[in-house]
Amino acid sequence: MLILDIIREKEVVMELTLGTKIIGNFGGYEPLWEGEVVEMTFNANLANKEVKVRWDNDSTTWVVGNEIDANKGIGYFTEDGFYG
Repeated sequence: MLILDIIREKEVVMELTLGTKIIGNFGGYEPLWEGEVVEMTFNANLANKEVKVRWDNDSTTWVVGNEIDANKGIGYFTEDGFYG
């Protein structure tokens, strides 16, 4: 199974795998987007690891892995990061 570890300050913060549920929160006037990881790229530079998210409306977005669960509020989150 493909696994992308997002590492901050030498600690594994979360693990993304194919099928991981992703929530897109773009502010109060936009409904939540729900999707899942369908593809991943692996590069030597950790900041450049990307995941492809297929949303419920069948569109896709490439997201840099370290942007997922990076902030509270607006952004991209795993289900655990958003609801937990």
